[in-house]
Amino acid sequence: MSGTSHLIPSAAIARMIHVLERTVSGWLLPLGLIGILAISPKIADAASGRPDAVTPVGHASSVIEQNSIGYSQAYPAGVPKTSSWCNGASKPENGEPPADFTAVTGMASIFPKFGASPSNKDGKLLVANGKTYVRLRSTKEWILVQDQAENEIVGAHFDAMIPKNVAVEMKAEIQTDGSTLVDGPPPGRNDLMWLVRRGSFAAGTVDSVYVQMDIKTTNPEMKVVANVGADWWRSADSPPSGANNRGAGNSNWVELSPDWSTLYFFSGSTAQFVADPPPPLAESPLPVTATSTRRTAAGPSPCLRTLAPR
Repeated sequence: MSGTSHLIPSAAIARMIHVLERTVSGWLLPLGLIGILAISPKIADAASGRPDAVTPVGHASSVIEQNSIGYSQAYPAGVPKTSSWCNGASKPENGEPPADFTAVTGMASIFPKFGASPSNKDGKLLVANGKTYVRLRSTKEWILVQDQAENEIVGAHFDAMIPKNVAVEMKAEIQTDGSTLVDGPPPGRNDLMWLVRRGSFAAGTVDSVYVQMDIKTTNPEMKVVANVGADWWRSADSPPSGANNRGAGNSNWVELSPDWSTLYFFSGSTAQFVADPPPPLAESPLPVTATSTRRTAAGPSPCLRTLAPR
């Protein structure tokens, strides 16, 4: 991530990714760091308690709300109050990758809810249907470049307030239905997770990215908020450094519950996205603006930056 990236300073992310990622005939993880049990080649259907891999048309309009300033459902606790992502949706510059970059990674972050009592320590999170699409500049076609069905979710617990961030292990276990079970954020830390194998594209051919993930808690006592976003990378295997990755942005904060929530992020303008939506959202017209009458979360915000509505 870069300095404009949505969750943790770039140097901290680079250090953690360097620990997590290495290449030996493909992508492997250090033993003992991430508990990977199995990879399911196909997502189970809704009858198993998991959401369908395709976003229900009835939920499609919420993608605009999750990417419109002023629509966070709650706020994260223990984050830098001046960060652009503290209040929610943040899209640095135009969201395009640098001209010589050729890879991208979708990601999600979960924080304790600001103003709530500490979350139940035994609570966990389920993550499913993680997908990343990029849009080709010339044809406006969306291409799937990351799919959780065949790409591991990995991550760690970070403290966003510490400049020299030391990551704490985040256990992750792939379930028989293809979802991934992870520990909830410890007090004072978050869950930061991403699809480990970066999606690739030719330099200069992509102008935007779309990410979606389904997330829910395992315990109704958990009080946590989540968002999703993406990072551009120089290449699929470039080493982590401030020069090799840039933040594409992030969505608003969504308060999680034991029911599945689908989280969405898109870079670039809303008008561009609505005109050419990605496949999961293409079955039904998207509104040009958020349709909800609720603009902000109830209660005070921990953030110092005031966001003007678009």
